[in-house]
Amino acid sequence: MDITKREYYSLVEEAKTIYGRQGNVSEFLRNSFLLDRNTPEIIEISYDLQAGSYVEQALKKPTQKRNYCGELAGYLDKYLSNNDSLLEIGCGEATTTSGIFQSLINKPSQVLGFDISFSRVKFAIQFWMHTLNITHNLQPKFFVADLFSIPLANKSIDVVYTSHSIEPNGNREVEALKSIFRIAKKRVLLFEPYFEAASPEGQARMSSHGYIKEIPKAIQEAGGKLQDIQKIEYIGNPLNPTYLFDIEIDSDPLVNPSIWADPITLNPLYEQNDCFYSPKAGLAYPVIQGIPCLRPEQAIIATHLLDDLDIPQ
Repeated sequence: MDITKREYYSLVEEAKTIYGRQGNVSEFLRNSFLLDRNTPEIIEISYDLQAGSYVEQALKKPTQKRNYCGELAGYLDKYLSNNDSLLEIGCGEATTTSGIFQSLINKPSQVLGFDISFSRVKFAIQFWMHTLNITHNLQPKFFVADLFSIPLANKSIDVVYTSHSIEPNGNREVEALKSIFRIAKKRVLLFEPYFEAASPEGQARMSSHGYIKEIPKAIQEAGGKLQDIQKIEYIGNPLNPTYLFDIEIDSDPLVNPSIWADPITLNPLYEQNDCFYSPKAGLAYPVIQGIPCLRPEQAIIATHLLDDLDIPQ
């Protein structure tokens, strides 16, 4: 069943009402189109409506957030050095990104994060500036992107992690993991729900949201080597417990000239004044309020972007 973006976005107003009543937006959208899994559009709408709520929660319960981020940082520290790059997939509003960075002993030299929702990335930049700019000079790169079309080069990021960010992609587990493994150079750490270890009530909740299942099996099918599974102690919701999946991936000694890659062709992507541009593909991606928008559907064909018209005098 092919569903147009117009059909999806025509339901945003109704979805906003459902969210305001604390309803299940993803379930509403799936039922509206008779779908058995969340599509990128469903995930985008659901999370964009939530923008701001994660910052509010982090500020309301700072101790809980600090403990959670500190625990995750302890696992990440094992694989990081001061010259490494660190990426959070599905960074949301950077409440976890900033908390982890503050707790790390081995602080990376480069921090990146992306989310499918523009609104959440906007809040991520604001939250980072509010919490970290006073004590740290590091300027992370936050951008809009799709998990299944990550605009980064092969093996370009030293350590990649998630925090409940692949969870809404049920039935696409292997595809999501292959996309993540492609860009990781040293290690992948997934901090995600473990459906098979959850209570019956927790499993029912996860199913209603279209969450991932059988992660160890998916890791193997995607080509990763699962080294460890650990239950995270500090969690916010007992019905959605966090587990660490520590994954070794095949490394590649080749160094890419640019970490950025066109999300459609994977050709090199370069930052310009007001866009990101792939000369080989002739595709440009807009930068809105300083935020790179690098999802495939945001591409603009501009084969002569860098050319000037030569008019004889």
